[in-house]
Amino acid sequence: MALPGDGQRELADLLSEEEICLKRLAESLERERVALETRESEALEQAVAEKRQILEQTARLHQRRAVLLQQYGFSNDEEGLQDCMAQCSPSLSRELAPLWRKLRARMEWCRDQNLVNGRILELNMRCIRQTLSILRDGPQPLELYGPEGTTSDQEPSTSLARA
Repeated sequence: MALPGDGQRELADLLSEEEICLKRLAESLERERVALETRESEALEQAVAEKRQILEQTARLHQRRAVLLQQYGFSNDEEGLQDCMAQCSPSLSRELAPLWRKLRARMEWCRDQNLVNGRILELNMRCIRQTLSILRDGPQPLELYGPEGTTSDQEPSTSLARA
């Protein structure tokens, strides 16, 4: 069953709102990265709170899109959305295709940036743990990267040629 005119407009509006949310999420993730790199705890707390709020809003929009698509017999995946867009009016289809591509690209960028932020956080935590360990127990073996790219505890005198 094809989407009626008002359903088509609702889909376009939902995709536009999702794109706006993901743009805000990208900006928030960028602020989170800067706060992690500069270790500004207040800025980090603000960015994380904002990120949570945006993710909740995005999830609600995604759920509304899923209900709309399923209401008209389309699956809530890439294929279902493509099928649905193909059945929209030609002018709306021309509007939705680039919007969907932009939305997907932004989703991928946000996912990648979130992974980067997670790695920065992990490195910061590792540094903090090593510092605490040194303060508690004195000098510790250096943590170096092995041939596989994973970290391993090495004695300071170990040859760097092995890494």
